[in-house]
Amino acid sequence: MRARFIQTFSPFRSLRARFAVAMGIFGITLGMVMTGLIEWRLEEGLSASARDSLQSTAGEIAHTLSDSLETRQHEVALIGSLVGASQIKDFIALQEVLDSLKQRQPTYAWIGLSSPDGVVFAATDGLLKGVNVSERPWFIQGAQGPFLGDPHDAKLLAKYLKPGADGSLSRFLDVAIPVRNNSGRTIGVLGAHLYWDWVHEVVLSSLAHRVQKTPVEVLIANQRGDWLLSPHTETSKNLTEWRQTVDDDRFLSVVQTTSTPTSPSDLKWTVVVREKTTDALSPIDENRRLMLLLTALLGTAFGVGTWQIAGRVVRPIVDLADAAKNHASFSGHGTDLAEAKLHDETMLVGQALERLARFDPLTGLVNRRVLKERLAGAMRAKASSQGSSAVLLVNMDNFSVLNNTQGHEVGDQLLQAVAQRLLPLVRANDTLARVGGDEFVFVMTGLDPSPVVAMHEASAFASTVSQSFKAPFELAHGPCQCDASIGMTMLQANADGKVDDVLKQVELAVLEAKQSGKNQTVVYDQQMQERLLAQVAFEQALRDAVPDQLQVYYQAQVDAQAQVTGAELLVRWQHPTHGMVSPAKFIPVAEQNGLIVTIGYWMLSSACRQIKSWQTDPIKCQWVLSVNVSAKELGQPDYVETVKEILAGTGANPQRLKLELTESTLASDMQGVVAKMHQLKALGVRFALDDFGTGFSSLSYLQQMPIDQLKIDQSFVRDLGVKGSDTSIVRTVIALGQSLGLSVIAEGVETAAQRDLLAQLGCHHYQGYFYGKPAPLETFVQGLA
Repeated sequence: MRARFIQTFSPFRSLRARFAVAMGIFGITLGMVMTGLIEWRLEEGLSASARDSLQSTAGEIAHTLSDSLETRQHEVALIGSLVGASQIKDFIALQEVLDSLKQRQPTYAWIGLSSPDGVVFAATDGLLKGVNVSERPWFIQGAQGPFLGDPHDAKLLAKYLKPGADGSLSRFLDVAIPVRNNSGRTIGVLGAHLYWDWVHEVVLSSLAHRVQKTPVEVLIANQRGDWLLSPHTETSKNLTEWRQTVDDDRFLSVVQTTSTPTSPSDLKWTVVVREKTTDALSPIDENRRLMLLLTALLGTAFGVGTWQIAGRVVRPIVDLADAAKNHASFSGHGTDLAEAKLHDETMLVGQALERLARFDPLTGLVNRRVLKERLAGAMRAKASSQGSSAVLLVNMDNFSVLNNTQGHEVGDQLLQAVAQRLLPLVRANDTLARVGGDEFVFVMTGLDPSPVVAMHEASAFASTVSQSFKAPFELAHGPCQCDASIGMTMLQANADGKVDDVLKQVELAVLEAKQSGKNQTVVYDQQMQERLLAQVAFEQALRDAVPDQLQVYYQAQVDAQAQVTGAELLVRWQHPTHGMVSPAKFIPVAEQNGLIVTIGYWMLSSACRQIKSWQTDPIKCQWVLSVNVSAKELGQPDYVETVKEILAGTGANPQRLKLELTESTLASDMQGVVAKMHQLKALGVRFALDDFGTGFSSLSYLQQMPIDQLKIDQSFVRDLGVKGSDTSIVRTVIALGQSLGLSVIAEGVETAAQRDLLAQLGCHHYQGYFYGKPAPLETFVQGLA
């Protein structure tokens, strides 16, 4: 038995053993070579990865420190601006503001306001109140301009603060700014002390974000190179000495500079993040142990595998052939491809890719690619006289509102629910596809060859689709009601057209349905295309017209003695071929495409230039010119700055400029509009509320708005004395204006009777054809002569 064992396993007597030992040695050698190569590559990768991680950490620390310092400096500057603007009238309120800021932001140790001679007269918790700080660096520097200083030990506040656990005093970082009143005179210095501990918190927070959890050390030096933060084990005295040893192989180090460019002192810190090389490369040791284990296993596997193979050279081939036959029989290759797809992984992958290419992953419906293929087939069938076809585009109404309010997950649920409700409506040989976010397309084929009958069939189907939206859709969070607008086109007249043209037609029809009130079906006709082209041409003509073809017309505004007090500027479009274009036609288009902002800028500039040109005329210099302002103009973030630039550029007197706003202008962002009005009112600009009474109710906001004048809409003036309701409205508006101390002007005054009745009701300012039609400047001035 022993001899047989030796003969079988000894490499000197057994060929199988020789092969096994040789392959085992080969496996071990291969493993050792792979271990060496992996260690070499891993060391390079780990070093680079560690430096990237350290660089990211250093950058995060530097960025956070810069942001925090700038935020604190901005907060202090903001309080200083508020204090300067208020002239420091209420010290108790100021004390509360400072305490509130300190409570909200624990970084602050102390915030105080000192007089120009350095005596603190308001401070958080009342600390140092009455103390002279004129010799403190933050006061000296802060009196000259914004100041941000390096950390220092607590001095004046030391006796009020508890020492640290090691008995050390607290360290502060100083922020200071001069406080100036509206005339620019310095009335004090606002200073704040920040706890130095927040730097430790920034460092700890950044280290906590590291993906690699190996220990690192963080050092921070000031602009002089002195260490502000360093570990106890650090032997270098300063940054300069540290740089001389930065090539030490014991550490991997990165340097990042942080600065506060908003501070004239240009405070700069240097952040050093370093990691021990042994910690950074520690995975190499773990990898070496793992690779040695794998090498042993590889050698063993090679030996055992070769032992088995050497004894069964033929048998594995036979087994492999049997396995192939069994697999072929099991998967059904050559007999049932559909069944094969259920068992063959490569075919399953191919089937999944095909599904992604042809089906919408959310609803399972075919996508735009398949839709175009089938639509092209329907068009070819029509060309072959195989019946009529129709295309319906179903667009869900207000779907974006649901997405924005309920979230995209709810929106996806609704889309799936809609698809499930529409699927049962699909007839044989028809197609239902999802082609966009909330758009579904039906391609109906095999309709009656008669265009009239086919149209009736398609319309009836569209009605069925529309009715399917009446019942609420059951979603996870509850029922959801949704309507749909449907655009439809027939293919009998488009057999030779392009697929994209057909889709554009149903999109135009849906657009028409949306503009007509939504939740309806519109059938495409050629006039839609013509209207669209005409609209595009009109918009382009309007773009070309601004401002060369625009003209400014003036309409007088008068008082009770018929004396001109000013004029309203009105824009007119003189088209080179079509003549004068009505504002009612082009103003809405300008509002829609945003050109109204450019037009408004041009009108405002024209008004200011005219105000400037009349400033030496003893009569006209008192006139006030009114300019209408649209909601889009007021919605511009830089509108206030734009008005200021125009006033400064033209040299116009702001008190001779009046901006007219409609109630609808205020509806979108009342608080934002009122804030901008107050900023312009501070310059002297006047405001009138135009078309008062025709928009939303703004009575609750009238006292907040800096309105100078209410303007009675001409729709009420037109039937004044004829309709009792209009007279009551006018009387109410006049009484409201008088109660609020506002002047009231009526527009659209065309007769003396209207003027007289308005005067009886208490309105003494007028505008209308009775006093003159809108006219160019020269005609306007000549008419007043």
